[in-house]
Amino acid sequence: MIGSWFAGTYESPGDLQQDADGRPYKESFGMASARAVKNRTSDESSYEPRPQGAVRGGHLHLAHVPRPVPPGRRGLIDSIIAGVRSSCTYAGANSLEEFTEKAIVGIQSAAGYAEGKPLHASW
Repeated sequence: MIGSWFAGTYESPGDLQQDADGRPYKESFGMASARAVKNRTSDESSYEPRPQGAVRGGHLHLAHVPRPVPPGRRGLIDSIIAGVRSSCTYAGANSLEEFTEKAIVGIQSAAGYAEGKPLHASW
């Protein structure tokens, strides 16, 4: 489920392209997308039944690569780890086991989400 994060790293396959604003990106697609299924099953006959996992789904998206230097997978993993550690400190947990006991998951309303956005101008 985090494939799109890694799709934007410089180690990922694909050609680096630029959008209309000059931002670099790589074309990315999920393994259940029509493109991936076609690539995996291109040598099979149309008359043979498809295996269970070969149904079409997913979608194509563009993975934007931050400028000026795209992150590497190591930097991305370090960022994920830092986020998990930060979550543990907010919950007052010293380990992942303790985090699962102390963390409280809540649902944010649309109004709460809108209220938490930054203002267009300062007060």
